[in-house]
Amino acid sequence: MTTNLNGVNVIISGDLDKSGELEICRRTPELRADILKTGHHGGKTSTAEGYVQQLQPKLAIISAGRANRYGHPNLETLETLRQNRISYLNTAKVGMIKLISIGSHNFKIETGNTLKTR
Repeated sequence: MTTNLNGVNVIISGDLDKSGELEICRRTPELRADILKTGHHGGKTSTAEGYVQQLQPKLAIISAGRANRYGHPNLETLETLRQNRISYLNTAKVGMIKLISIGSHNFKIETGNTLKTR
């Protein structure tokens, strides 16, 4: 799912796997994102490197529970984000994440007592 929140492009990958992500890239080569909600809780079946490289997000959000039995997020996913210099936040570590648009491609993120500006 793609959405634009007051000038901030957000892509929510849901449970889309790597092949699905790459198919989206093939069909929409102009697609970019300011924020990427990674697929399947940051599991190894999603967040393909080519997908991340095309989208060029400023921030990735990983929704995963603390001490989940699947070990999400997967180290491979985190490494893909690191190699592509994509900052990320993981709900297992920071809790609820609130996105606040502050204009075209600019946003603030609130996580508990933390406030970050991008």
